Amino acid sequence: MIYARKSGVFKRLFGIYYSRLLKRHFYRIHLTGENSLSTRNPDYPTILYANHSNWWDGFIAYFLTSKLWNCDDYLMMDIEQLKRYSAFKYLGVFSIERASANETLKSINYAVSLLKNTNRYLWIFPQGKMEVQDFRPIEFLSGITKIAEKIGRVNLIPIAFRYEYIMEQRPEVFIKIGEPDVINNGQEIKKDFTNYLKGKLITELHALRESVQNKNFLSFRTVFRGKESRNKALDKMN
Repeated sequence: MIYARKSGVFKRLFGIYYSRLLKRHFYRIHLTGENSLSTRNPDYPTILYANHSNWWDGFIAYFLTSKLWNCDDYLMMDIEQLKRYSAFKYLGVFSIERASANETLKSINYAVSLLKNTNRYLWIFPQGKMEVQDFRPIEFLSGITKIAEKIGRVNLIPIAFRYEYIMEQRPEVFIKIGEPDVINNGQEIKKDFTNYLKGKLITELHALRESVQNKNFLSFRTVFRGKESRNKALDKMN
């Protein structure tokens, strides 16, 4: 297992590189449902669970919790990916090796040790692998349920990511935050809880897709602006 080894120095250096990278590759990042966060218990740790359709998902997750909300955040990543990008452990990323039951349990217990009796945030991508954003059916692994049962008190929040080209050269990111489940006692978690969480995430994904397809952007807040698209510069020349 690869453990998180947070470093303030690395975070500052990465922040310079990271901001330039986002500006170069994205036109805008838009967010809706942020008011849902007010219904969580601020004294509990929070697990944010999201779909995984893009290499950029971890970067966008980091932007939300570390840059936009200034949280003490962690992220669980497949061990093979973290081996490739091992420096991410200095940002709070740790591994999970799903091919090994023992290693999986080790990662779950480590996540519990990070979160219990704190108000930290943890990102989990329960699909376990990247899939095309409209791929169905969605696989949803049970790690979140196991962590929540062990922690006992925790906020669980579904978050949907969607990447689209909307009349611009660079893609835009649309993010929808769902309503939290506030768990006050791990014993209240029912047998079918993983399927319940899966259903909540699917609901958010479908609602986000409908909003984007219908260009219903009134509820979205633009939280990041990248470089001007090449088409804007060409428009100015005409």
